Amino acid sequence: MTFAERLRELREERNITQKELGAHLGISPRMVSFYESGAHFPRDAKMLIDIAAFFGVTVDYLLGCSQLREEGTLKKLCAEFSVLPPAERKSLLDFLEFLRSQQKNSR
Repeated sequence: MTFAERLRELREERNITQKELGAHLGISPRMVSFYESGAHFPRDAKMLIDIAAFFGVTVDYLLGCSQLREEGTLKKLCAEFSVLPPAERKSLLDFLEFLRSQQKNSR
């Protein structure tokens, strides 16, 4: 999913208009429309961070680099993973791979 698609999806999930989002971000509704159509992309990192913070997602999720929406989930996962012994880390990664293969098989 592209940035434009993710932005539109997040805005629609919140049930807010482009005008409302633009007002919160300090940009015009037209610029929100440009972002959602893919005609423009935010010029600086601060705008991406502001958009991600508004929706409570990571910038990686917003850019389509990650499927994890919640930053808290990612931080908790990393913290828990980092304290596991190597053998348990491998078991967890194996289990995650198993879950992913199950998901693929159910489609």
